Amino acid sequence: MPPLLLSDDVEASIDGSFSWVQDESGTLRHVSGTKLSEDTGITVEDVTYQLKPSDISLTDESLGAGACGQVKKGVIVATGQPIAVKDIKIDDSAKKKMLLAELKNLVAAERCPHLVTWFGGFVTRSIVHIVLELMDLGSLRSLSKRATRLGDPCIPHPHLARISLSSTSGLNFLHHMHIVHRDVKPENILHNSVGEVKITDFGISRSLDATMAMAGTQIGTQVYMAPEMCLGSDYNFAVDLWSYGLVLYELATGVFPLDGSTIPELFMAIMEKPEPRLSPEYPSDLRDFVAQCLTRDALQRRDSDYLLTFPFVTENVESEEVFAQYLATLS
Repeated sequence: MPPLLLSDDVEASIDGSFSWVQDESGTLRHVSGTKLSEDTGITVEDVTYQLKPSDISLTDESLGAGACGQVKKGVIVATGQPIAVKDIKIDDSAKKKMLLAELKNLVAAERCPHLVTWFGGFVTRSIVHIVLELMDLGSLRSLSKRATRLGDPCIPHPHLARISLSSTSGLNFLHHMHIVHRDVKPENILHNSVGEVKITDFGISRSLDATMAMAGTQIGTQVYMAPEMCLGSDYNFAVDLWSYGLVLYELATGVFPLDGSTIPELFMAIMEKPEPRLSPEYPSDLRDFVAQCLTRDALQRRDSDYLLTFPFVTENVESEEVFAQYLATLS
């Protein structure tokens, strides 16, 4: 097995040992206990998730790219289960760190119906293949594009409520697990033909401890970045709600609410222009929900626990079956 451990993986721990080591069998081990092996698959938190290349049949259809890897469509041969396979070439320290975060959070996601989960994975040479459930209609970006092609880029209010209940529930689960996603955007919220909506791409997520520790790394997609992240200030789970507020505004209107053809102009809009607000023509419960998300002061921004009590996602929210019927009209 070619070495997975590269020269830039000199990540010494306090006791002077390396974060990653590779044993004689070729298994790559991290100090956290995560193991990557061509023979035994992927081990996270003492649980081994093993699939072999022969278990998977890949198609030529590309599903795009995530934060650190390409994604292709396939099936599990034994069951015919449709899947998405993300290939991550772990050829530098940054990608290894993102992989660690993603694996840990995929294990956590198994317990939440609003997060994309996984079936396991396998390793070939220096590539880790993560086998994920397939969300057959793609991202909310593709939903918006389909609606636009049919003449109305604005997703109707009842469907926005269904999307928001699922999305906010997924974020709420992550936040209670002390995980901040840090890259909430339309491309990272997926949906399928049975009306399910799920958050994905945990590669740049970061764990915060139970005391509400603050992160300080500026990372994520810049147009959806919260004000405190733009400043390089400490931040917490509230950044995910700002980002989702922008996603929801965009789905409701068909227009991204912040102007800026350059990064400085965009940051100026995020930091100094009036906070985006939906006009009175939109239902008040939707307007209130968006306003609570798009509050510049992070200390005043509502958290996911509070947002899940809002009438917008508690009263008369349509079922996944009804949402699926709407989605069928866009095909």
